[in-house]
Amino acid sequence: MCLTIPAQVFEKHKNFVLVKTDSEIRKINTGFLTDLKKGDWILHTVGTAVRIIDSEEAKEIIELLGKTKYIPQKLSTQFKEILKKIQLGGDLTKEEITYLLRVKGDEKKTLFSEANIVRQANLHDFFCIHGIIEFSNYCKNDCSYCGLRAENRNLTRYRMSVSEIVQTAVDAVKKKGYKLLVLQSGEDYFYTDEMLVEIIKKIKEKCRVFIFMSVGERGYPAYKKIKKAGASGVLFRFETSNQKLFKRLHSKGKNFKNRLEHLKFFRELGYFIATGSLIGLPGQTIDDLAEDILLTKKWANMVSTGPFLSTVDTSLADVIDNEKTKKWKIEMNLKMIAILRLMVETTRIPVVTALETLAGVNIRKKALQSGANSLMFNLTPAKYRPHYKIYGHKFYQKENIWEKYGLFKDKESYQMLEERMAKELNV
Repeated sequence: MCLTIPAQVFEKHKNFVLVKTDSEIRKINTGFLTDLKKGDWILHTVGTAVRIIDSEEAKEIIELLGKTKYIPQKLSTQFKEILKKIQLGGDLTKEEITYLLRVKGDEKKTLFSEANIVRQANLHDFFCIHGIIEFSNYCKNDCSYCGLRAENRNLTRYRMSVSEIVQTAVDAVKKKGYKLLVLQSGEDYFYTDEMLVEIIKKIKEKCRVFIFMSVGERGYPAYKKIKKAGASGVLFRFETSNQKLFKRLHSKGKNFKNRLEHLKFFRELGYFIATGSLIGLPGQTIDDLAEDILLTKKWANMVSTGPFLSTVDTSLADVIDNEKTKKWKIEMNLKMIAILRLMVETTRIPVVTALETLAGVNIRKKALQSGANSLMFNLTPAKYRPHYKIYGHKFYQKENIWEKYGLFKDKESYQMLEERMAKELNV
């Protein structure tokens, strides 16, 4: 579900309470928390109180996710004009996006601060928590950057059974409170369309959860069946808007046109689309990243943008990051998050695992304060998790603090998420 900044009750009424935040007083429905009293600290989402927490817990969350406001000393006329254009609801040009991707100093800090303010104004400090289950690391493709590529003979392969996938998903929902799960694999046709349909139906029969599929280019008929079975969304990156670069990454069997065709029919089928690009690919330019932002804005209900990480047993294994290139990728990732937040105020923007792998867990707070509002935690069973090597040294960490504060098992939390997703899809 969602983690929210705590608020303290200062006035109690029959069916609602008034709470104070940094900048305003809010009316919060008491929902099923009928014993609230003045002075209580609460977590709330979509205008409803969902949990009472003690003052120490509230302090812990506020320190973790607290607000920042940067007061700039010096901003160029061009930067001010771009911000004004955004505030008036204008669309940014490629040249304006390129300018923002190059900003430094005060302008860079202001970019992040403004994105954080836009997130706060439109999403009210909700930080959504989703889970991902990587159920197979087999793949028929040979993408040059990916450790799952078919030609990699050094990878220990695995496939989870239908019952394992279903049980892992059901446990995540019923035991922890997850309400949105991504089922991800390589492009593995061992799992027929019928098997994927069976998996989705069995999960949906046992619990209420939104299911996103990340299974590659399987074509319109397959995704139509999957949607009918109950899938809500797809995670499907276009990777790069530069067609020549895309071709170099996919010398066998993939083409950019087919990638876009999938995005088009996803929208026609009513999917919630998570898409985006890789940052720091060999040969990629700032202009390419600006085009990536424009393409992401066109298609994404949820942004999935993260850094390229070189991986052993791939043709790009020799592209090793030094401290300078790591810093550049991290900064560029934060800038793309911020620019997309300014351009698309209410879209979901997760902090992706690749960014955490590159920069460590502390990057979560920086990304959230640059406009991100979502986290994706790995729920793959421990015996399989080390073998899903899209890239090496994949980041894992116990998620107790986030799961404790951000996941609610109550049926109301599913309803709240359903309302928010419907609003984002304009349903």
